[in-house]
This record gives sequence, structure tokens and C-alpha cells, in this order.
Amino acid sequence: MLQKILQKEIYNSLLLKHNEREINEIRLRASKPIVVICNSKPYFLGEYGVCSNANQAIYATKDLISNIVFKASDYSIYSVNEQIKQGFLTLEGGIRIGICGNAVVEDAIKTINEFNSVCIRIPHLIKNAALPIFNQILNGGNINNTLIISPPGAGKTTMLRDIVYQFSNHNYPYNFFIADERGEITGGNNAINLGNFCDSICFLNKKDSILFGLRSMSPDVIVTDELGAKDDFDALEYALNCGVKVVATMHASSIEDLKTKPYFQKFLENKYFKRYIVLSKENGAGTIDGVYRENLTRIYGGAI
Repeated sequence: MLQKILQKEIYNSLLLKHNEREINEIRLRASKPIVVICNSKPYFLGEYGVCSNANQAIYATKDLISNIVFKASDYSIYSVNEQIKQGFLTLEGGIRIGICGNAVVEDAIKTINEFNSVCIRIPHLIKNAALPIFNQILNGGNINNTLIISPPGAGKTTMLRDIVYQFSNHNYPYNFFIADERGEITGGNNAINLGNFCDSICFLNKKDSILFGLRSMSPDVIVTDELGAKDDFDALEYALNCGVKVVATMHASSIEDLKTKPYFQKFLENKYFKRYIVLSKENGAGTIDGVYRENLTRIYGGAI
């Protein structure tokens, strides 16, 4: 998929020293060196592969950045404008392209043009990533409402995918509904295999996605990524009050940071989540720093 959107010379340089499985992120900024995150470490992209010296780096241009956006939209910006005005494009397989440029505003953002930077995030399926914490989520046949927290890029979505996959892989016939606002969890159109018991809706805000799922699919478990807005929490609280379990993610660097998050206090006070999984990049993305109970006491921690 990267080959589809990147200029041939850029793609070839990218793979001189690394394969796509090792690449986490590519950032292109107009008139700046191209930055590549490989195995969770930052490098510059040079003519002969990734390097540590900015003087050897390939510099991105606005034309190069615009070309990536046009290719990612199949040369039809209008057809994907609903995504673009939210600042991203999602490709098949879950590759997410964050977009910056000039916002065209008429009461609300109408579109973005004059693209000047993109952040290409490449998802990776890591089978069995969730096994060390699977028995914390499934307890005696009951699913614990679970929140996965970490800073950006530490493997929340990867862990979320594998949790869903493991339920199917272990033949637990719970019906999962995935509220996939940006198409990252499923890759859009269920391009990523998450097992036999999943339904999803993509590119709809989390509140409406969750209510849609409750009405249409009678789920046992709702799965969603990157909680943040008040509407997200209101919809989740409604789902929990309907007896549906929840597995979700949220940006926070630690349990202490989580306590400060807006709109989350009610969830803490009511102990809606029974397990908290804290991830970091300390030993690579997906490092399990700790597992916590509903009262935020630690069960265990450290790299696994």
C-alpha cells in the first residue's frame, strides 16, 4: 500500500535497510527532511536508506506531499472530503494519513487545501500481543470493561485489535461491535482479519457509531479507539447501562495522567472500567507497564 502512495524513489530508499513491517511512521513536512520511525526509533530518510544525519536526508516538497494526498484519494479529493476536513485519510489495511494545510472555513471546516505536511502511520498486526493480559480481560467467562491507555504511538490500537482477535481465536462467541471512527481498527471494510464475531461501522463519530451498534447489532461488547470528547463518554455510559461490555483506548501517559482527563471523572468515581492496561514504548511499542484494578491499585507491571 505504501508503494501506491509514495514516489518510486522515496519508496525504494525507504526499503533499502528496512522492510515495511519495521516501519511505524513516515512524516513529510514541506522544505524539511523526511523523518521515518523504524522499530519505534526516529531516523531521517536519505537516498541510501534511513540515516541519522539530517544533512544526508531527502527533503520533502509541497508537490511531493500533495501528490501523496491525491494518490491516497485515488485522485478524487472531493470523494474523501469528509475525511480530509477532519484531518486524515484512511487507506485499506488501516494506514492512516494525517494531513495539515490551509483550512477553508465557513462556520465549520469545509475542507483543507494547500497541503504542507503529512504523517503516514502504518499499522502492524502483532498476533498474540494481548495474550499476557487476556486473562485480566476475560475473568471466569465474564468480560471486564477494559481501558487501554498510553501516549501516542505506543501500541494501543495494535493491542485493541489483538484482544478482539483472541476472543475469536479462543472460540468465545461474543458479538463484538467496533465503532471505528477513523477506519484504523478494522482497516476499513474489515480489511484486517479480527476474527469471526465482529461487526463494524467506519468513518462515523463515536457517539453515533455506538448508538447505531446498539440499535442494529445487539452487541455483547463495544470496541472503540481514542476516547476524548464528552459525547464519547456519554454514549459509552449509555451502552454500559444497557448491559453491554466495553473495551476502549485513550491517550494518557500514566494512571496519574488519566485522573486529570476531562469528562473521565464520572467513570473513575463509578468504577465503570474494571481493568486498566498501561502501555509505553520503553522496550518498544506495546510494552505493558502495568495492569490496574477498578480502584486503580496495581495488579502487576513491567515489560512482558
